[in-house]
Amino acid sequence: MIDAVAEGLWGRLRDTILALRRLETFTFVPEDPGAGPEWLPRLLEDPRLLDEVATEVVLRAFRTGAEAVNFRILTRLADGNPVALAELAEAARLPRLVLSERVNDLVQVGLAARDLEKDAVSATPGTRGFLTLVEELRQRLAQVAREQLPGMLGLDRRGL
Repeated sequence: MIDAVAEGLWGRLRDTILALRRLETFTFVPEDPGAGPEWLPRLLEDPRLLDEVATEVVLRAFRTGAEAVNFRILTRLADGNPVALAELAEAARLPRLVLSERVNDLVQVGLAARDLEKDAVSATPGTRGFLTLVEELRQRLAQVAREQLPGMLGLDRRGL
């Protein structure tokens, strides 16, 4: 489960890095053709920098995915089949424009994939890992609560 989340988030980080590198290749400074930031090698040279980037990616994905409406959208994608945006908007009871922005937020952090040609949204490995992690935490919390509540309430467990 952790591996699935990490794999999904790595996919997003990788795509971001590749996009930034492509953008840099379009930069042309006639006075200094070798000019450009040395940010990518620094990620490997400075472990703290890479840790900081990884922390930001993880927290941003979890903050976005944990928002209640976004979480409902993710659970609708859980079966792995693409869902038409119109169908998703109806299921989420959101205006299409609002849903589109929320889906874009989820895509931005790697928790959803959007097919613009088919106007559909689908799960990513990150989606499945995130939902699995939340479900396992939910189950564990419920288990701990079932074990601890009787003692807190002064009840015998059999009385529940």
